[in-house]
Amino acid sequence: MSSYRIKRMMALSISLLPTSRLRMLFYSALMGYRFGARNRLGWQVQIAVESFVAGDDVTIRRGNRFIGPISVNLGDRTLLGINNLIECGEAAAHPKSAHMGYARSFKTGINSLIHEDHRFDVYGAISIGDGTWVAGFASQFLTHGASTMNRDISIGSQCYLGSAVRFSPGAGVADRVVVGMGAVVTKHIEQPDVVVGGVPAKVISERTADDKFVFEKNWT
Repeated sequence: MSSYRIKRMMALSISLLPTSRLRMLFYSALMGYRFGARNRLGWQVQIAVESFVAGDDVTIRRGNRFIGPISVNLGDRTLLGINNLIECGEAAAHPKSAHMGYARSFKTGINSLIHEDHRFDVYGAISIGDGTWVAGFASQFLTHGASTMNRDISIGSQCYLGSAVRFSPGAGVADRVVVGMGAVVTKHIEQPDVVVGGVPAKVISERTADDKFVFEKNWT
């Protein structure tokens, strides 16, 4: 039985413990994961990864799964809603896959938000900037595919991503970008302070100084 299957079995057992404190205690003691001050870990949160670090005041609500040979680093005050999936297949860490250069890392900035039922395919590196919202439901972030080598996804700071967006390998957006619901981002959009949308996504308009659209996470 592979080490990651053993980790998954352990994670499933730990995820069913009755309190957040117990879950974090067992994840720390048995699997070496690190949790900052005032963290909260919901019921059925499974963490079976290579390394896991959460900053201070991080909240991970029920049903989230971090699975596979990846490194996870959650910035201070990150909040994950329910049932998000952050995963990578075991084969990505096999020596036979070394030539692919899989980064296998997932990182959020300070005060970021990932809402509910999103999927992150973490063969490459996925980074989410400070204060960024992955809002709504059912978005997908894909970092691998046939013959794909440019696979990392980078999302800037203070961005807002609507429901059901799709990011292709190598795609991303700059700072303070609003991505419209259902957009398919197929490249890295370098321009900050814009609204993008469509299939494939393109710049629709610029965000001006009198832009009234604001978002602020005021709950934990």
